[in-house]
Amino acid sequence: MRIAALLFMLALGAGAVRSESLDRTPLGAVDPHPTPPEVIARLYEFDAFQQAAIDRTAALSNSDVQNVAALRAEAALQRDQALVELQHRAGKAEISRPAAGERADVLAAMDSAEGPAFVRSFYAAQLAQYEMTVSVLERYLQSSDIDDVKNFAAAQLPRLRAELEDTRAALAEK
Repeated sequence: MRIAALLFMLALGAGAVRSESLDRTPLGAVDPHPTPPEVIARLYEFDAFQQAAIDRTAALSNSDVQNVAALRAEAALQRDQALVELQHRAGKAEISRPAAGERADVLAAMDSAEGPAFVRSFYAAQLAQYEMTVSVLERYLQSSDIDDVKNFAAAQLPRLRAELEDTRAALAEK
């Protein structure tokens, strides 16, 4: 039931996301100066990944991975609630279809693994998402132009960096 409530809140937050397309940078390219809508969309995409990842761990007997997934999904829910308010102040954003497709591919790769291979693929997928999200926030903060988004990104960055390092350590152990 808790997972259903988390997914409902995420869908509600993502449903509020509707504006310009973010396809101005080719897939795989790094935009040196992400815009506020791109920062918001990246955070939504990251949170959607965290929410989807928790579903993948439900059948696992590895409680460590389940706990990590649950904590990160809870953090994603809280961040999404704050993002909804931020969007009202800073403008709307749209989650791009290529990013959602990439998320589905990563999650499908996790589904095909079992046991220790699943745990490694879980942490590898987490690592890639954290690196991308932290990179977008860091690049935005170098040339930020909207105080609300700048403050939000700056507040999120320490926690995301810490979780990134935890993920690196966990993957190295696996």
